[in-house]
Amino acid sequence: MVNSGSIALEARTVDFAYRGPLIRGFSLQMCPNEVVGIIGPNGCGKTTLLKLLDGILCPSSGQVLLDGRQPLALLSRKEIARRIAMVPQNGGLPGHQTVFHFALQGRSPHLSLLGFESARDEEITREALRLTHLEGYADALVSEISGGEKQRLLLARALTQQPEILLLDEFTANLDVNYQVGLVSTVVRITRERRLATLVVSHEINILAAFCDRIILMSEGTVQHTGSPCEVLTAANLRQVFGIGFSVRQGINQAPEVMPLIQGN
Repeated sequence: MVNSGSIALEARTVDFAYRGPLIRGFSLQMCPNEVVGIIGPNGCGKTTLLKLLDGILCPSSGQVLLDGRQPLALLSRKEIARRIAMVPQNGGLPGHQTVFHFALQGRSPHLSLLGFESARDEEITREALRLTHLEGYADALVSEISGGEKQRLLLARALTQQPEILLLDEFTANLDVNYQVGLVSTVVRITRERRLATLVVSHEINILAAFCDRIILMSEGTVQHTGSPCEVLTAANLRQVFGIGFSVRQGINQAPEVMPLIQGN
């Protein structure tokens, strides 16, 4: 059990259902300076879980708690957005805005109802663009930058919120492997520098294995296995969750390397 004083965000036996149960008894503790990865098959509830952790959805039972004690259900959206930032899957990007002004939108939780951005807000935005290597694109239109740069921009807007907790949903999807590695490397670096508690949902098993401190293997709305990448990403555990065989070996950096076994006809 993690010391409650070091918990940034906690899900405590959370259940959620639409027409039927989707999340069942899910528990999680996220700590500062930690990158946690969630892996699981399509439809197992990963995106729904992120919405629960961001307070967009409310659990049917159980609680999501800031600092291990403050229920999200008692906070406003603006209060939550000052502490938690989520980068959604396929987040919309209006092409007519500049990169700078899109990222600047992340300051909205910190403004009054009729408030305008200050010089300090602009300074924070430029720092977020620097952290995500986009400072040279500040005046470019969003429509003019590449797919990988757009994903960095979504991350920059989240960082402009100055969150303590960062939630990322398939943010490396549809990118070339060099962009995937670069983007996850950037997330890990910022997590360490800012002491964020970061949760990454992805199908890229080997990338999460290489970069995450802890892995959660999820199936049918529940945690099946949790621990270090080496503890969780075993052939037996992966077969249990995905229903196919895997070859797992230790890579050069000691992280497991996973390869699905292709059966011949």
